[in-house]
Amino acid sequence: MYKIAYKKIVHPIFTVPITFAFFISLSILLAPLSSQASPSKNLTDHLSATNVILFIGDGMDEHQITMARNYLYGPKGLFAMEQMPIRSSVKVQTLREDNSKQFRHIADSANTASTLATGVLTSKGRIATTALTNHALPTILEDAQRAGYRTGIVTTASLTDATPAAFASHSPHRDCESPEDMEARHPFIPATQQCTHNQKKRGGQGSIVEQLINNNVDVLLGGGKKYFKQSAAKKTFIEQAQNKGYTPLQTLTDIQGTPNHSKLLGLFAKKHLPTEWIGENHHRAEKIKTDTNGNAIYPKPFSCTTNTRFKNIPTLSQMTDKALQTLSHNNTKGFFLMVEGASIDKQAHKRNPCGQIGELRAFDESISKGREFASKFSNTLVIVTADHGQAGQIVPLPESYELVSNAVTAPQYPTGYYAVLKTLSGELMAVSYATNSSPQGLWEMHTGTNVPAFMEGPGLKNIPITINQRYINSLMRQHLKLEPVK
Repeated sequence: MYKIAYKKIVHPIFTVPITFAFFISLSILLAPLSSQASPSKNLTDHLSATNVILFIGDGMDEHQITMARNYLYGPKGLFAMEQMPIRSSVKVQTLREDNSKQFRHIADSANTASTLATGVLTSKGRIATTALTNHALPTILEDAQRAGYRTGIVTTASLTDATPAAFASHSPHRDCESPEDMEARHPFIPATQQCTHNQKKRGGQGSIVEQLINNNVDVLLGGGKKYFKQSAAKKTFIEQAQNKGYTPLQTLTDIQGTPNHSKLLGLFAKKHLPTEWIGENHHRAEKIKTDTNGNAIYPKPFSCTTNTRFKNIPTLSQMTDKALQTLSHNNTKGFFLMVEGASIDKQAHKRNPCGQIGELRAFDESISKGREFASKFSNTLVIVTADHGQAGQIVPLPESYELVSNAVTAPQYPTGYYAVLKTLSGELMAVSYATNSSPQGLWEMHTGTNVPAFMEGPGLKNIPITINQRYINSLMRQHLKLEPVK
């Protein structure tokens, strides 16, 4: 199994094959231009269509990228995203809900995705709304729609989850996912962000799932079936979507057999899609145990394996490919597409390094699809970034702690939860999670580090070394010729 997986992943996209493929594709497409005047105009328009593909790796900071790269490729390999020509470091900024003139230094997916979507800073938990005052902020997807572009959202999470929601809905809090959520009072949500503020009967825009259906996004692919099966006006949201022209998809077979000219609503899981990889025998990081002398008892090394629950479900790469085909079909204007690798973050919360690595691998394969598309349609801007930092960092192997223990004659061992992975190259790599106390801490927490941005396409001259998430929004708006955020 590992040999098969290794062959599949050790060939990231390189510049030479992409360039060669581009010239072959271009020569085939342009061959009939000299003899057929009418098709030539259509082909030229199609090739010059203006497109933006934004890839968001949820929780994908440099630690998580390095961990996955080390496991998959060893010291010499690179991800497809790391071969993109422009790279910047991105500051992640968050406002306080109770005082929007002050910053918080730890973000969540809702406020950071909202900044990427709107170009405006907001507070934790908010979905494209202003801190405290709850004003709806227009998103780049909505503005692109109004300008005549097609739009799409692809995610491995529920389509109602924070990141996808931030591009096509407006809510005081990310937990306002369905009509059932709009009536309840949520004990962990500030008073100013309760879902009741957004009830339709109070003049609000309703739940996130209602807004997603009503906002007419051309392609919606991800999870969240449990929310779309809920009803309003005596019809489920799936039925309402069908009435609006959507083709519902539930399996890999569906996505492969549906024509590219359809509006698509893909719901491939009850909530979030299962991860592609897990630890062998379901191993995750563990709390370090000690013997009677206080010496650490280290967990045994383990490898990553495929998840048997991932059956007849499209990969993120397959969903991305389908979205690109559908959005570009007979489209001379262009499109905006957001693709999220959601469970890099979700598996870090669960201290599951194999889940993280497998999802980062899947995310990078979807980026390869985006780069392949951009190599054929040169007026395509591709941006890869993350929303915030996450737990999980590479730390010394047990032997290092044991050497120090012997040298100082006192037990030394890592804090938090600890795992030793057997990488595909046969080396060992240790990973630690220590952002929440153990054993009481149920999950790991976000971190406040910068995140990377990788870019390629037109209009990327003189990109600063350090930027912020608002800058990414302005780049995308500039490429689509949309009005800048005021």
